[in-house]
Amino acid sequence: MDMALAGVLKVIGTASRTLALQRAVSMACRGDRQRLAGCLEAMTPGQLGEVAAAARLLGAAAEQALARREP
Repeated sequence: MDMALAGVLKVIGTASRTLALQRAVSMACRGDRQRLAGCLEAMTPGQLGEVAAAARLLGAAAEQALARREP
């Protein structure tokens, strides 16, 4: 495979994963569980792992930020 094409395919894959994550976060922020379930169902196991890891990191960071603001 041509190196340029391989690079383009890699970028497309990264963009696709990023957009899938953004859709899931958007549905979660809106509290739209039905659409969130649909987003998650369409993801690959690898994408689901990335979403789970990102959610854990986001949750921990948010808890730390809240703790710093509490009197």
